[in-house]
Amino acid sequence: MEKQLEKYIAKTFMGLESVAADELTKLGAENVSILHRAVEFWGNKELLYKVNYCSRTILRVLRPIAEFEFKTNGQFYKNMFRIPFEQYFSVNDSFCVHSITNESIFTNSQYASLLAKDALCDRFRDKFDARPSVNKDNPDISIDLYVCGNQCNVSLDSSGASLHFRGYKTSRHAAALNEVLAAGLILISGWQADCDFIDFMCGSATLPIEAAMYAINMPAGYFRKDFGFMHWSDFDRKKWEKVKKEANNAMREFKHKIYGSDVSFRHIKEAKENVKKMNLSPYIQLSIDSFEDTEPRNLPSHIIINPPYGERMNVEKIEKFYQNIGNVLKRKYVNCVAWLISSNKNAMKNIELHPAKKIKVFNAALECDFYKYELYEGSKKEKRE
Repeated sequence: MEKQLEKYIAKTFMGLESVAADELTKLGAENVSILHRAVEFWGNKELLYKVNYCSRTILRVLRPIAEFEFKTNGQFYKNMFRIPFEQYFSVNDSFCVHSITNESIFTNSQYASLLAKDALCDRFRDKFDARPSVNKDNPDISIDLYVCGNQCNVSLDSSGASLHFRGYKTSRHAAALNEVLAAGLILISGWQADCDFIDFMCGSATLPIEAAMYAINMPAGYFRKDFGFMHWSDFDRKKWEKVKKEANNAMREFKHKIYGSDVSFRHIKEAKENVKKMNLSPYIQLSIDSFEDTEPRNLPSHIIINPPYGERMNVEKIEKFYQNIGNVLKRKYVNCVAWLISSNKNAMKNIELHPAKKIKVFNAALECDFYKYELYEGSKKEKRE
C-alpha cells in the first residue's frame, strides 16, 4: 500500500463505537480514535476502499475536504465557493448535499444545504460555464456538511448508499434489525464462530445472515455494485480490484451450523429468500417454530435474540412472553451463552436470570440494552435488575 495517509470519519450507531474502532484497527487503520457515533481514523486510498468493502459495523465513511468558520450567510457562501470541488468530481456528475446543523445561525439544515449547493454550482459555472445537476435520490457524489455553531466541516461521502444495504434483503419489515446493528451485536457478544449460532426469533434472518457472513469472513459489501468513491475523479480501479480480490480470497470455511426460527410463515419465507440470495444456504438452517418448541442440537451454542419489545402487546402478555423466554433458556440451553436486545426494561425483569453484562445500544431511535446471560447448570431465579 502507498503510505500517503488521509483522515477519515466512519459513522456508526451509538453503542457500536468500540467494536467499530476494533474492526478498523484490524483492517489496518492508524490513529484510531472514538467519537460520538463515529470513529476517526487515518489511512490511504486502499484502506478507504477496504473499509467500505469489508467493514460490518460502519454505516458510511466520510473524507473531510474543508473546514471553516463563518458568522453570516454571506461568509458561509463565500467559504463554500472557495472549496475546489472540481478536484473531486466533474461537471458531468450529479450531486446532493446533506447537512446537519447544531446551534447555528441556520434555522434548518435544508437552508444550509441549499446555500452550499448554490455556492458549488456557481463555482462550476464560473470556471466551466456549466454546472453539475442535483440528484437527491441517486447522486454520483454525496457531500456531507456538519455545522456546529459557527464551524462548518465539509466531507465527501465515500460510501454513497448507507453500508447497511448489503444487497440481500428483498423487503424490510418494520421490526427488522439494521444489518450494521446486527453485525455489531455479534461482535460485541464475542462469538468466535467456534460453535453453533442460534436465533429462535429470527424474523427475516438478519442475525443469522450476518453471523454466517462473519463466520466465513465474507466481505460485508460482497454483493454491492456501487460505492460513492467510484465516482470520484481520483478513483483507482486497479487498487479497488486488488482490495476486492484480497478480501474475497480471505474467505474461509465454517464447520458449524447457524439455526434461525420464527413463528411467522411470512418471515421465514422472506428469510429463506434472503439466505438464498447470499448463497449462504449451506450454513443456515431455517424453520417455522415457536421458541418454546425449539430443540437444541449441538450444545453449547451461542444464542442472540431480538424479541418483540412490547409495542403491539399488552403488559400482561409481554411479561409472560419474556418469562417464557427465560424458562426456555434455563431448561433447554444449559452451558450456553445467550444475549438479548430489548428496549423494554420492565419486561426484561421477567427473564428471571441475572445478566452477566449489560451494554447500551440503539435500535433506530429506541434506546436498548444488550443483555448477556451465562446459562450454567442449575440456573435459577436470581435477584431482579
